[in-house]
Amino acid sequence: MNRQNKQKSYFLFIISSFILFCFSACSMRAEQNSLTSQFETIDALISQNQMQSAIKELKKTEKRVYDSWSYIGIYKRYAQIGETISAEKLLKKALKKNSQNSELLAVYTNFLIRNNRNEEAKKVAEKLKGSKYASLYSEIILKEALEKAKTENVYSFFQDEQFYQIYMDAYEGSKNPIWIRNCAVYDVTHGLYGQASLLNPPAYSDADDAFFWALVLYDAGKFDYAVSAVEKSRKFLNDYNNKSLFKTSFIQQVALESDAYMALSEMENAEKARQEIVLNLDNLKLRKTDEELLPVILANSAIWAGNQGMDDNCADLLFYIVNHWPDYVPALIMYSEFAYKSNLERKEDTEIKALRRAGIASLEMEKYDNRRKIPLSDAMYRMDEALKRNADPYLSIAKMDLRYKTDSSLSAKDKYRDLWKMLENNYVEGEKYHMLLVQYAVSFLISAKYYEDAWDLFHMYVVDHGTYNDKEGFWEQFVKQLKYYDLPIVEIGGWFAADQKRADEAIRIYEYCVYESSGLLEDGLISQNVSTASCMNLADIYFSIGKKSKALDLYGKAAGRESNNARRANIFYRIACIYAADGDIKNALRSAEYASSLYPENERASILKDKLKANPIQLSQ
Repeated sequence: MNRQNKQKSYFLFIISSFILFCFSACSMRAEQNSLTSQFETIDALISQNQMQSAIKELKKTEKRVYDSWSYIGIYKRYAQIGETISAEKLLKKALKKNSQNSELLAVYTNFLIRNNRNEEAKKVAEKLKGSKYASLYSEIILKEALEKAKTENVYSFFQDEQFYQIYMDAYEGSKNPIWIRNCAVYDVTHGLYGQASLLNPPAYSDADDAFFWALVLYDAGKFDYAVSAVEKSRKFLNDYNNKSLFKTSFIQQVALESDAYMALSEMENAEKARQEIVLNLDNLKLRKTDEELLPVILANSAIWAGNQGMDDNCADLLFYIVNHWPDYVPALIMYSEFAYKSNLERKEDTEIKALRRAGIASLEMEKYDNRRKIPLSDAMYRMDEALKRNADPYLSIAKMDLRYKTDSSLSAKDKYRDLWKMLENNYVEGEKYHMLLVQYAVSFLISAKYYEDAWDLFHMYVVDHGTYNDKEGFWEQFVKQLKYYDLPIVEIGGWFAADQKRADEAIRIYEYCVYESSGLLEDGLISQNVSTASCMNLADIYFSIGKKSKALDLYGKAAGRESNNARRANIFYRIACIYAADGDIKNALRSAEYASSLYPENERASILKDKLKANPIQLSQ
């Protein structure tokens, strides 16, 4: 066949195919129109209560049905008039023709469930797993599980891994937020925080739903997203006059929002959130769940005020807390620290002494003389009373520390003997020494320059609470077990490693403390509970081994998360030193000036600032 004939044949084939398709499509449309007309007739008979006539018409229509939706249309009408047997027969007939049709399977599963034939329904619904109707299978499984759970712990039973996909399918089918939250709870309880956060839905249903996801996002280290979720939760709550409709309270929202902002090193925003409570203490309506959170929020505001030099605000908040929650240990300790500091008398230079002898006082002197004071006796009394009600080890240590600082009759040797006696009295077989007591004792011994005793106590505690052998060195084994110790003990270990010139071990220990101890391993994210001192020590080590950029980066992050102006000033002073050593006088001077403005009593920053201004070239050499 030549090319021209081939083209003609091909053209004729297309024409004939098109004509056949047109006839077929026209036939289908006519049949569909006829079926629709038949359904309208049946619906009219049902509405007129002519059931027998409706059944006859349905039987006739069955013979003409060709697709799943038409079968479902007939089924619905059988079900409507109570013809259960005919309805089921029809569905079985339809499934024989198309056993994998998800719509028919879903309708039949639903039919079986409504007739309490769960075992049959389960077999049919298994084919729906992974489809958009998978929630029907979930419903059957959960019904079975409810029966089994009656004899077991309900919470642990439904946290079994077998239910994870069931919950997911139930959510996909219903969009009920409870189901997806069940999946997130499973992930969180198994430490899969990142996976849980990925389930965060695009929209929230109410204040409780938004707050739940804010908690999940916070635990996953996605603090900015947590703030956003809390804000949405607050909007939901504000839109309702009856706040009791929700489990989430205003206090809970502020507590989480404040913590998230602090984790982001946005201290001012954290305090701004807390101020909504601080400024409205007299108008708050507290729930039982708020009683534990409120003193924490107020204590954080007191810390902020103290760090900003706002002593009156700090004292007011502390006084409020210890009066309303007399056994809240963190506030009692802060109260005692404020009492100690407020009763210290500063050293005055000859100029101020001369003014006092002349009966003259400057505004600064008047401000100092009229500073807010808390009697030491009141602080000690409150701690004694709280210890009578609850022998808290942390409070016991704070009381001992206050006595050490205020009793001038006690020598360093007296304190040394007293401390070891307390350690012996608190030695419990099995528990050994209490971590808080060891932490305090080691810190005290280091500050008193009893370095050998401090090391012996630290070493003994660590070995008692770990797994060690004689084959490997102590530091090698300690580094492998960091996650099993409380963070303050690990931080002390970092100090000892640095003191013993174990540079590699010191870096590893401090990097664990600074970047890994929270369990959130996001690159560059500082762990929430690590001390500023540990951040600065690691930055110092980085600088000493030539890693200037890493040192500056860590110093900057440490300064951002620190609200105490004295410590922030010290950080910026160290940043200024790095810039000066590198010959970057402009940034060195800027950092030194900022350090001096933050805390004018930082003499090193002031001296460096003056040197940079006076002779910048010599300093850079």
